[in-house]
Amino acid sequence: MKNQDLLQGSCLCRSICFSLSGGITSVRYCHCSHCRKFAGTSPAAWGMAETANLTITTSKNQVGKFNSGRGIRCFCTNCGSPLWFASIEYPQIIAIPLGVLDNDQLPAPEQHIWTQSKASWCCINDKLPQHPTYPESAQE
Repeated sequence: MKNQDLLQGSCLCRSICFSLSGGITSVRYCHCSHCRKFAGTSPAAWGMAETANLTITTSKNQVGKFNSGRGIRCFCTNCGSPLWFASIEYPQIIAIPLGVLDNDQLPAPEQHIWTQSKASWCCINDKLPQHPTYPESAQE
């Protein structure tokens, strides 16, 4: 499912605002320990987008960056909100946490990934496909 509208996103304090043209695809829930830490919950809901389609429209503070191993986790240095994940392996693709997008009409997650790392207190109560790790088909 694709959303072709221009998406707007921002951090909690609205010091960093961005737009994303071309929409998001491959929306999923991630249960890995890194996403749990980054999002502060489990699972974390993410959508994929082309890096070239991201435009920072307002930046009153610096975008913080943390290399978590497989990619760079970007966040607001003022309020700490997660902004996006830039993959080292696939630099043309970024992952956007759905919670930072200001648009109400977003595609629903289509699958669960990294379920082998799922928090013990997290229950999956839907019928979406579940993958123990990161399946090749999840890169779409």
